[in-house]
Amino acid sequence: MLQIICVGDLCCDLIVPYGKMKEALASGDISKETTGSLQVVMQCGGSVGNVARHLGRMEAHPVFVTPLRKDSLGEFLSSGMEESGVDMRWTAPSEKSNMYCVAVLDESGERTMFCFVPPWADFPRFQAESFREVPGFSGMGTFLSADASGVSDRGEVLFTSGMAILDDAENNAAVLRFFRDRKGSGAKVVFDLNVRAESYGYEGERRRAMEEMIALSDVVLGSGREEFCQVTGRHDIREAAEQLLLRGAGTVVARDGGRPVLILGRDEAGGAAEAAGGDGGNEEALRSGMTGTWIPVKPVRPVSTLGAGDSFDAKFLCCIASGEEISAAVREASDYAADYISGKK
Repeated sequence: MLQIICVGDLCCDLIVPYGKMKEALASGDISKETTGSLQVVMQCGGSVGNVARHLGRMEAHPVFVTPLRKDSLGEFLSSGMEESGVDMRWTAPSEKSNMYCVAVLDESGERTMFCFVPPWADFPRFQAESFREVPGFSGMGTFLSADASGVSDRGEVLFTSGMAILDDAENNAAVLRFFRDRKGSGAKVVFDLNVRAESYGYEGERRRAMEEMIALSDVVLGSGREEFCQVTGRHDIREAAEQLLLRGAGTVVARDGGRPVLILGRDEAGGAAEAAGGDGGNEEALRSGMTGTWIPVKPVRPVSTLGAGDSFDAKFLCCIASGEEISAAVREASDYAADYISGKK
């Protein structure tokens, strides 16, 4: 199994059971037995942090690279990740504490997310030095080749999401440089769009860096028509996936709630057209070389959809790192996510 390296956000999730509390108050059922389920829960969070925790529980032994201040919250988060089987040795020191994410759950278990960044905290921000604990780091913000560093290059899968990309040129340059360098050494790059525009915005420097990450990626994951529309301007899932391929993505895996998952890639003709077309190339030839597959989704009755995308991503990464084909990985990941949101995992 290839080494899985997760790069991105780690925060403190506060889960607020608003819907359950509302129902309990309406029914008058506020007893000692019920109040335990009505408490705000504090746990490790962040889109990439959640994926890493799932991977740890799968015994995939992921390594997590994230800015982390060693205060009481940082210790809580680091310990929680390690208890889930995540290797935290490559974490980067941070001057600011980690932020909070507040997930308010309604009566059906659907979530509304709020970012809470106290004055002493910040969004996770990377610098070139943030990767200094990673083997092969040159100390100059770049990575040495396997021969020069003495590190055996046995292949690896790199994962991040749009939450690692900010409207911050220094942060984005550090993240993109790391991914470019590792991909140049043979790593496979998997990127989940996870735009979260309502909290992070999607314009200017962040949009530009997201476009560059898409072009770097062997596989781009995404969820929902709204997210794909935000990035591509296309409401139709197939059209949006085509746009991502035209922007350089290797393969697109597009989730859409309970609808089938689309896998869109290139056949040999499409790959040849891309090589001949250069940067923008022959768009018609590129489109003609795109091949799509729809993977049915297991029908389930969800307890909560919270964490559906993160559980999918983790199982997908685990399958890819084990050498499975993308279509098989998507099937397994879809089934795993279905079981997770229905309370079977």
